[in-house]
Amino acid sequence: MLKKISSNQNKNIKYMKSLKLRKYRDLSGQYLIEGVKIIQEAIDNDIAIGFLLLSSSILDDKVAKDIVDIALAKGIPVYEVDEIIFREIAMTKSSQGLMGVVDKPNFELDSLLRKDKIKVIILNEIQDPGNLGTLIRTADACDFDCVVLSKGCVDVYNDKVVRATMGSLFRMPIMANIDIDHLIEKLHSYEIATLGADPYGDVLSFNLNYKGKNAIIVGNESSGLPKSIMDKVTYRVKIPMPGRAESLNAAIAASILMYEVIRGESAEKSIFI
Repeated sequence: MLKKISSNQNKNIKYMKSLKLRKYRDLSGQYLIEGVKIIQEAIDNDIAIGFLLLSSSILDDKVAKDIVDIALAKGIPVYEVDEIIFREIAMTKSSQGLMGVVDKPNFELDSLLRKDKIKVIILNEIQDPGNLGTLIRTADACDFDCVVLSKGCVDVYNDKVVRATMGSLFRMPIMANIDIDHLIEKLHSYEIATLGADPYGDVLSFNLNYKGKNAIIVGNESSGLPKSIMDKVTYRVKIPMPGRAESLNAAIAASILMYEVIRGESAEKSIFI
């Protein structure tokens, strides 16, 4: 049954407020999700949910009721609060009245790298939450095995990133705060080709013979990949741009390369007309 919280000084309310800051997300190993759809996605993907918070303003909403019933049946605590308290915590201006506290997952990179076939996307110092969320969603759509984030990337559990993933965050293994220079050496030891996105690269993305083990590396939105990384990659890959633009958005460039990898994998099955 629903439990009522009537004070904004309640420990759970204070705890949720603290999770808006990255340092407390890092300390606790938990983060916030908000919205009916994303909470439904979390439940459908068996994500570990600490508890849910429900605004009294949506008590009569059928979809919200169904989610609450499922959560309670799974043993997830659900707390009801007045709308004024809920708004103090809400991360969006037009909140749907439902939030949750979720555990961060843990993944072991080496076990993934041992696979006979693997597709990895590595992001170096990506700063824009929308870009990161879009990249995670695209990696999910392309059936990539994992997303790796360097030190200095925007926090993957930032609320804007979480929303932009549209639920893909719950399906995609993500490793954060990784030393990319060291990782490239490890990838090469597993015979995984590293493809560095470079507008001045010497290999066109259309011309690569993509094999079964690839890692795409995309750099910061303004400065791209540093020389220390570019000197180590297997290929410096250039996306053809016959138009007048000097460069592509980082999320767009990475998405094109991800689709090039899956197109290359399926080339033998293609029907030419």
